[in-house]
Amino acid sequence: MFNVTESLKAKSRKKVILDTDTYNEIDDQFALSLALLSPIEIELLAVTAAPFYNPKSDYNFGKGMERSYEEIGRVMDFVCKSHPGVKPVPYYRGSADRMPDEKTPVPSEAADMIRKIAMEQGTPEDRVYVVAIGAITNVASALVAYPEIADRIAVIWLGSHARWFGGAEFNLWGDRIAANALYASAAPILTVPCSGVASELITTLPELEYHLKGKSPLGDYLCQIVAECEPADHPKSWSRVIWDISAVCAVIDPGCYNYSTQDRFYIDENFVYQHGKYPGTHEHIDNLMRDRIFSILFSRLL
Repeated sequence: MFNVTESLKAKSRKKVILDTDTYNEIDDQFALSLALLSPIEIELLAVTAAPFYNPKSDYNFGKGMERSYEEIGRVMDFVCKSHPGVKPVPYYRGSADRMPDEKTPVPSEAADMIRKIAMEQGTPEDRVYVVAIGAITNVASALVAYPEIADRIAVIWLGSHARWFGGAEFNLWGDRIAANALYASAAPILTVPCSGVASELITTLPELEYHLKGKSPLGDYLCQIVAECEPADHPKSWSRVIWDISAVCAVIDPGCYNYSTQDRFYIDENFVYQHGKYPGTHEHIDNLMRDRIFSILFSRLL
């Protein structure tokens, strides 16, 4: 079985597709910027827009994807203005709805491009890393529609909660059926859990402003979108978790986490994780090195 973590340790530039619900919150913007600004470790081949469902999408999965698609373009513009040597990469619209069942993919430009890139640039030894930081609909649909890509890609997914927690996490809740289709697939998977793992990536607006504000249009934009999250009930002391940089940093520096190997799991309607339901295993990140990850982030965004 292909080991994702061990492959990431190889001293080579990794081919990456980033699948992101960029408009959902404020952390995808950091993750996309970091991927674009890490050319030594990452060859970013494409970005695909993932759907999401909450007030920012007017409770519409398709609108979430469209707004994420637009935000991808905005963030790329800020990155390129701030770092003139960086060139934008192609980005594509993704799924406009959830998977209806594990065997039925949702057609999208994103799923087709994942297949195209995997077949053209991936091999069983030199994989394309699909870094997914939203609902896993696009990636699971690609794997169901084109199962031949399973031995040409490796999936790094920010989703679910740590194995000692379980329960409904936002990206998992976004498309539970697609998550099951992912774990049922033959693709190697590195899971980045949210609560209990990525939840350690806490920062504050003063820390962000110290490192980023006034340094570039990108830095100002990132500080602005975080400042807009200030809560009304306790404005003097608040923080944010920048969840999504965890998955990108796993590619940049696999030494920033420890992992264990776990049986693949099925997620039932009550969001109980039933381990061993599907054959094979996946890699589960058990802990992250918060300060090491933020040091990488700030050094790349300056």
